[in-house]
Amino acid sequence: MAESVPELFSAVASDYAQYRPSYPQAFFEAFAGRCERHGLAWDCGCGNGQASLALAQHFEAVIGTDASAGQLASADAHPNVDYRHAPATASGLSAASVDAVLVAQAVHWFAGEAFNAEVRRVCRPGAAMAWIGYQLLQLERPELQGPLEHLYRHTLQPWWPPERRWVDRAYAGLAFPGEEWPFPDDLWIERRWCLQELLGYLGTWSSVEAARRAGADPVPALTQQLQAIWPDQGQRPLVVRWPFMGRWGRITG
Repeated sequence: MAESVPELFSAVASDYAQYRPSYPQAFFEAFAGRCERHGLAWDCGCGNGQASLALAQHFEAVIGTDASAGQLASADAHPNVDYRHAPATASGLSAASVDAVLVAQAVHWFAGEAFNAEVRRVCRPGAAMAWIGYQLLQLERPELQGPLEHLYRHTLQPWWPPERRWVDRAYAGLAFPGEEWPFPDDLWIERRWCLQELLGYLGTWSSVEAARRAGADPVPALTQQLQAIWPDQGQRPLVVRWPFMGRWGRITG
């Protein structure tokens, strides 16, 4: 893709804030329970601040950083959350100041030794880190799931950046800078959406935005296809579920 990742996500920032699903509260409770201290949490690649707000319920202060100024402009304010424009590998945080690091649906963009070195620099001894995310959504009706799978795996294949493969693998294979714990395998994200809400969500995919910029928008054809088989021509809300996944553990030197 010619455009940078921050540019693509800045372009869809308002839709991202409206349509991207939030994460299970049970996870944040479990993560906080694993942390030795609850002073400062760093939400790296915070986007519009969904995870930052959840962390603020469990930590005294949260710093959310993101390379996309457009995403940060759409973030909801909170008295205990400080949003900052910074790349993951040069956060600007003080050394040995962080008790917990969270990366929500973003680590595949910047994982590697430079990021791991920054994590080790800013974390206090015993700090915990979690990479969380979700995989391809699942619709309750197989006749609707088929076109969605085809869009994801075939139509958009030329437009997905290579980093996307790490999401499909639940981040397996990326170097984690610490001692890992077994990740919860019983959490899901669930919504009830009509067709228009689903289409709004699909518009936040980086691959869809890249295809649109190239003049190959796949959404109109998909809309026509789904509207013909979605109950009440797309008006009836249906259950939408995302498998919640990730990796977490204790940071080690």
